[in-house]
Amino acid sequence: MALKQRMNRTLQLWLNDLSDRVSTNAVQWQAGLGDFLESGLPPAPSDLVIATLNGLMGDGLAERRSRLAQTMAFSSQMMRLNLDPVALAGQLKAPQPRLVICVHGWCMNDSQWQRKSHDHGRALAKFGYTPVYLRYNTGRHVSTNGEEFALMLEQLVDIWPCEVKEIVLIAHSMGGLVSRSACFYANRHQVKWIQKLATLITLGTPHNGAPLAQMAHWVEERTAAVPYLQPFATLARMRSAGSKDLCHGAIHHAAWERRVPDTGQLRPPLPDGVACFAIAGCLRKNVQDARSRRLGDGLVPVASALGEATEHHLSLEFPVQNQWVCGGMNHMGLLTDPGVARRVQGWVLANSH
Repeated sequence: MALKQRMNRTLQLWLNDLSDRVSTNAVQWQAGLGDFLESGLPPAPSDLVIATLNGLMGDGLAERRSRLAQTMAFSSQMMRLNLDPVALAGQLKAPQPRLVICVHGWCMNDSQWQRKSHDHGRALAKFGYTPVYLRYNTGRHVSTNGEEFALMLEQLVDIWPCEVKEIVLIAHSMGGLVSRSACFYANRHQVKWIQKLATLITLGTPHNGAPLAQMAHWVEERTAAVPYLQPFATLARMRSAGSKDLCHGAIHHAAWERRVPDTGQLRPPLPDGVACFAIAGCLRKNVQDARSRRLGDGLVPVASALGEATEHHLSLEFPVQNQWVCGGMNHMGLLTDPGVARRVQGWVLANSH
């Protein structure tokens, strides 16, 4: 009994010490980790490594102006597009008046639209669309990325070599939140491209939040008041701003600045005058089974991907005919599945101007 008490006391002292170290030195710890990454990684780490680091701690990387911070840019996948009109004209071989903008998900980048020889954006090139890919730091707040995206797209449209007649947004995972945020801020800033937006398609987007992100939020809330669990609460708080926004599908600044209740009840609706579509993946073939729908594509439940009404969320009101649940499909499979590709193509062409 005495040995057990000594062990418990030793454990308690260790936990208290760890709590003090993590809580009081969180900023120093983050800075130390940043220094380690700067010096410990190769001079030119792979794009996939950078994309993953940005999802996990991209807000901190951006704040310290790290070489590893992924800055927002448009690309053709072959090269980064220059926002100078003369330089842009030289980069584009045959620019079309119809643009399809592809917006990637968390811990990803623009190059990852190309999977198993398929690319949803490039597949539309034969129908007269020029594919353009957004690259952004997925560790920053969704709304920060959304507002910057809205303003940057206005620049691109203004200098496009020919008049832009139609814009299509195809977004995977977090990219759907960033795209909806861009639409919200486009209206706030009264930019012109929003009037040219014909179609918005989201693939596996956690409109109501993602369970893994919600789990981290749950850990933070439950451990905050328990002294010996403080290290875990602190570590949970240190996750990136972007991953925190995934908890509730937050897309505007007020959701994280806490000027409104963080419940999702006041989330912005889908953009007016735009044909909006949502595809959800379901690991199991039986897409009507309640358990299967909760599991969803392994990361995002069906209800979240379709923006359905919940206890904490108003429905986004995607028209029933604009929703599709793909059975036997995981989260990443939404980027390559032929059935998804046909559905995306059909919706885009049906709404083409």
